[in-house]
Amino acid sequence: MEMIIDREHDPIVFFDLEMRYSNPGQNWVLLEFGSILVCPRRLIELDSYSTLIRPDDPLFLDTFSDLSNGITREALACAPHFSEVAKKIYKILHGKIWAGHNIQRFDCVKIKEAFDGINRPSPEYRHLIDSLPLLKKWFGKRAGNMKLDSLAAYFEFEDQVHRSLDDVRMNLEVVKHCGSVLFLESIFPGIFPQASWISPNEVSIPSIYTIPASFYDGNNPKIRVMHNDRDLKLHCIRLNVRFGIKIFNDVNPRLTFVVDSSFRLCEVLDKCDVHVKKRYAECGGDSEWKPVVNRDYQNICLQLKARVLDDDIVEWETKIEIDHNGIYTNQRVEYSNFDSEELERLFIPGMYVDAFFSFDTFDTKKAGINLVVDKLIIYH
Repeated sequence: MEMIIDREHDPIVFFDLEMRYSNPGQNWVLLEFGSILVCPRRLIELDSYSTLIRPDDPLFLDTFSDLSNGITREALACAPHFSEVAKKIYKILHGKIWAGHNIQRFDCVKIKEAFDGINRPSPEYRHLIDSLPLLKKWFGKRAGNMKLDSLAAYFEFEDQVHRSLDDVRMNLEVVKHCGSVLFLESIFPGIFPQASWISPNEVSIPSIYTIPASFYDGNNPKIRVMHNDRDLKLHCIRLNVRFGIKIFNDVNPRLTFVVDSSFRLCEVLDKCDVHVKKRYAECGGDSEWKPVVNRDYQNICLQLKARVLDDDIVEWETKIEIDHNGIYTNQRVEYSNFDSEELERLFIPGMYVDAFFSFDTFDTKKAGINLVVDKLIIYH
């Protein structure tokens, strides 16, 4: 069948090699090459090619044991040598966008070695997409070591076959699934994944890490603070209010207040600060950094959550519950009609609040972390 390619965009070549160590010598021996051409706009398969490759060293086949994936001594003995398929592989790869899992450190190197071994120029890529470092950076550590078989298990695919063509197709499906999850999390952060509030005492400091948000303005890098495989969201009880509500009527109106911070909360936030600041610099941010914890007074600033409506009215979304000796009342604060004096009466220095908050980043004259409150319980 004649291959149909979207001429407006060059296809992406997903490829994979199957290799085994030789004995003795422990050199890698190429056994199979597999590739699929993928439309970059629709991520559909356009064409495919795979071939077993007969090792040049006859001693390798003499000691080779049949593999459970179907690569057998008999099949390899009937396969072409690499020199016989090199022209076809070169045509598939050269000047194209290459994609695969851990190909930069392994497959790309082995392809060059294979062409060097037959004294032919090796193909060169126009762009390289290695899904292993990309998914580690953007998808986090949700699938453990992020190897292809671990990602397949995470998405409940069938076990990895370890045949080139099957593995590249699995790689493409993994990329599609990861992309879908990241897209939904960016559009609906409160739904995907479900919020999991934990106290600072439940946080494992070594399990804190950051990834760039899936979408962000290049002039204002957005960074997600992660704990294990979820966004870090903290629940802190009985925070003492040091300074009450302060209203900033700027381009993006803000309501903030200051609370004292426990030693453990400071410890957690300091570590978040280190990770976010490093990631911010990696994303191209260069503004002066403002620490999230004010160490002079050991306090932090909490910000009420807001959203801009279609008519440019800002609605404050933080859910506020007021505890009057065990009796709760709910209050929603709306910027269009709130009473600043009433808010000041709600946030009195010396009172206590329970705060459920998450992390956001800002980059104005300075850069840093905003602690955005989703829910508050105010004790009166």
